[in-house]
Amino acid sequence: MSLPIGEVARRSVLSHDALRYDEREGLLPVPERTAGGARRYDESALDQLRVISALRAVGFSLDQVRTLLAAKSGTSTVRARMEAARAALDELDAALDEKERALGEARAQLRSWREELDAGEPWPDTPLSC
Repeated sequence: MSLPIGEVARRSVLSHDALRYDEREGLLPVPERTAGGARRYDESALDQLRVISALRAVGFSLDQVRTLLAAKSGTSTVRARMEAARAALDELDAALDEKERALGEARAQLRSWREELDAGEPWPDTPLSC
């Protein structure tokens, strides 16, 4: 079953421009076209968009997304595809670990600043001179 770009945009909660961008960047396969030139996507495009959106939501780069997507389709044997997928997943897992570490440090810094602010309470209600 093929879907028009508007239906894919609605289901994926992405704009038409975002879908075209993903296509230009090679994240989505080039869709079929109607005689009038309208894009028609198959259901697998929606699955791929879910993967792309999830990876982007946590801050993965286009290259990292491409690496995982290429691992899913860029090999000629099942074993090679599985090995490529494992390597890509290991890379993304390591990147998530780094992001979690960085988030932990950022949260610790925010807590420290909040404690400094709270330690100075009550603040006088006097104008600041600039």
